[in-house]
Amino acid sequence: MSQLNIKKKEISSEIFVYILDGRLDENSFTDFKSEVIDPPHPNAVILNLSELKYISSSGIRSIFELRYKLLNDGKKLFLTEASDKVIQIFNLLGLWKPFTHFITEAEAIEAAK
Repeated sequence: MSQLNIKKKEISSEIFVYILDGRLDENSFTDFKSEVIDPPHPNAVILNLSELKYISSSGIRSIFELRYKLLNDGKKLFLTEASDKVIQIFNLLGLWKPFTHFITEAEAIEAAK
C-alpha cells in the first residue's frame, strides 16, 4: 500500500495542481508515475509539497522525470510550499536549483498564467 496520497486540482484547462501528502519514495513511485507523470498535462503543472513528509532519492528522480517530460513538451513545472526538510534533501543532493519554487500555491498559480 502506498504511503502517498495525491490530490489533483484543475485550476483551469491550462493549470493543474497536485498536492502530495505523505512519502514520495520507491514504494510510492508507481502511484506518482500513474497519477502525475503518465497522464496528459496542461501547459503548467504545480506540485504542492506542503504535506510531503519525506522524499527519497527515488522520489526526487520521479520529480525530475516529470520535469523532463514537461520541458520536452514545452510545458512548465513549478514546486510550491516545500518544507525546509524537503528542500534540505534536494540541496544535499545538489538538485534544488533546476526547479522554480514558490512560497505559496497562489504565487505559483499566478506565475503559471
